[in-house]
Amino acid sequence: MILDLELSKNLSLKGKVVVAYSGGLDSHVLLHLLLNKPELSVRAIHVHHGLQAIADSWVNHCQTICEALNIPLEIVFLNLKPNKGESIEAIAREGRYQALKASLQADETLLTAQHQNDQSETLLLQLFRGAGVQGLAAMPKLCNFGKGRHVRPLLHVTRQELEAYANQNKLDFIEDPSNQDTAFDRNYLRKKILPQLRERWLGLDKALNRSASIQAETKQLLDEIATEDLKEICDCKKNTLLLEKLQTFSITRQKLILRYWISKSGFKYPSEKKLQHIFNDAINARDDAQPLVEWQDVQIRRYKKQLFIMPTLSEHDPAQSFDWDVTTTLYIDSLNLTLSPQILHKKKQAVKVRFRQGGEKIYSLKRNKTISLKNLLYDAEIPPWQRSRIPLIFADNKLIQIIGLDIK
Repeated sequence: MILDLELSKNLSLKGKVVVAYSGGLDSHVLLHLLLNKPELSVRAIHVHHGLQAIADSWVNHCQTICEALNIPLEIVFLNLKPNKGESIEAIAREGRYQALKASLQADETLLTAQHQNDQSETLLLQLFRGAGVQGLAAMPKLCNFGKGRHVRPLLHVTRQELEAYANQNKLDFIEDPSNQDTAFDRNYLRKKILPQLRERWLGLDKALNRSASIQAETKQLLDEIATEDLKEICDCKKNTLLLEKLQTFSITRQKLILRYWISKSGFKYPSEKKLQHIFNDAINARDDAQPLVEWQDVQIRRYKKQLFIMPTLSEHDPAQSFDWDVTTTLYIDSLNLTLSPQILHKKKQAVKVRFRQGGEKIYSLKRNKTISLKNLLYDAEIPPWQRSRIPLIFADNKLIQIIGLDIK
């Protein structure tokens, strides 16, 4: 049997590739197929999720296979501990992709072994969850990923073809026992539902994959529209949305822009319900309001008729202070911020680092007068939620410097 990777011009696969290698059928076939591609420099990465005791033996298996194939292997150990009620599938998938993203270099392409059957399952799962175009586009063949790219070169291949290839080449692969557990949605769909659908509708997987491709094309078109819209209503320096311009579009177009802006900012899409909260609680809030809409690790806030998006702010006590001898760096844990002596405008033997309490003033040499910190922050359009998180440098109990803010 001849099985080819889909390495067409639109994937332009060359140079260094990294195979996400679980040791299972799919990734083992992918790894084996790459042996016939001398133009590629191949390495593999195996992620140990820390969720099953048997996974320790999988590490040994992957090391044995990669040594036999003369392919470098990186092992990444995770210690995932899902909270009660959390999806183990989702936690494992997120942890795996975060590990892969951290390992991937700018000149590398990540290869994963999802196939045609996987695409069918993904499309149906997204449909059952009420997903829109983004979800129904399922898994793309090619996308940006971390510092590099992510390619799925087996999406045109069926599970049966992979099994035949593995048998013909006598490949030794792992069978994950959790794949038989129909308590997981994907396994239930794979074991209980899809076999019956395939029996009734011949060519089902090709049809579902064709639908996913059409949705992917639709998504690309919508992204192109949103890209042009975003140019008109986004403050690129701050990555904020200008609400007065956003509201000139129809509600449907605003939703398109919001979803694209959120995704482009590196965050996950909100649910339809949460998206409506953004409209009700943030976009349509009164001008003097300071609304906050949150989901997962994302926050959207409003200030001066602009929408801001950011990771969830860390807990921070503005009452804390630090004595700094300025001979070494100072690390502020609550802000994950390191201050180095080089940032000081004036060299001092020792200073104190505090945060805004109210009533602070600073002398401006350029203006030849003392100015209140409150007015400086307002004039600089520093959002209210950031004002108590700005380190202030004091010497002899006088404010001498505001980190990140030049005094004019």
